[in-house]
Amino acid sequence: MKIRPARSLRQLCLQIADGSISFIESICQYISFMRLVSHSALWILRHPSRIRWNLVTFYMDSCGSDATPIISLLGLLIGVILAFQAIVQLGRFGVQSYGVNLVGTVIVTELAPLVTAVVLAGRTGSSFAAELSSMKSDEELDALVTLGIDTGEYMLLPKFIALILVLPCLTIIADICGIVGGMAIVCSMLDVSISEYVNKCIEVIHVVDLTQGLTKSCFFGFIVATIGCMKGMYAERNAQGVGSSTTSAVVSAIFLIVVMDAVITALFGITTS
Repeated sequence: MKIRPARSLRQLCLQIADGSISFIESICQYISFMRLVSHSALWILRHPSRIRWNLVTFYMDSCGSDATPIISLLGLLIGVILAFQAIVQLGRFGVQSYGVNLVGTVIVTELAPLVTAVVLAGRTGSSFAAELSSMKSDEELDALVTLGIDTGEYMLLPKFIALILVLPCLTIIADICGIVGGMAIVCSMLDVSISEYVNKCIEVIHVVDLTQGLTKSCFFGFIVATIGCMKGMYAERNAQGVGSSTTSAVVSAIFLIVVMDAVITALFGITTS
């Protein structure tokens, strides 16, 4: 077996420097991209009749309706797994009845928004990046600019509006399916009726929990849309650029989703304490 030689200190420093430069370039690209988006958004706010609702509804259908089955299935399975593990672990201390509390609050505040956003990052964010990078490599975006069409208004804002509207709705669907999945396990393993389970969920899930989950989903939708569109807009004009931008969009969006989830959770924890 051929042993790979160890990297020298110089190679390690060069790799760290390249990574740092790439990170700074990504930040600069994001700032430049947000300037473009902000300019188009402010113009749309002054002229709301120019919103292309046909494109918004098209992306809402492709991002929302087509993703509903997989989101429902994942929510159901997450509820089943979480309820089973909660009953097993809490049963060691004789408080397995509190599994309902754990299932309701954790799904609504954390798991449903996070899983929904990750699925859409892989499904929709990559689709946005592939679409825009393909249009860039085929010089279709340049043609829109030549015709005097604002790419931010025509190509970007409909995607943003659609995803910000759709992701909270999908999160609610994941909440319901997760609670139903937990109900199937709790009612079968414990002496709990369906009405008791539902009443307990209504009791433990507060308005602030729903607010926290839906707030996260709105921010997650914005992250998925901006990262996917940015990676597509700044992709290289070749086939490799399409694949690279798609992969980078998914990885970057998932990373920022987890970071934003931690930030929002900390902020809600501070405000409610």
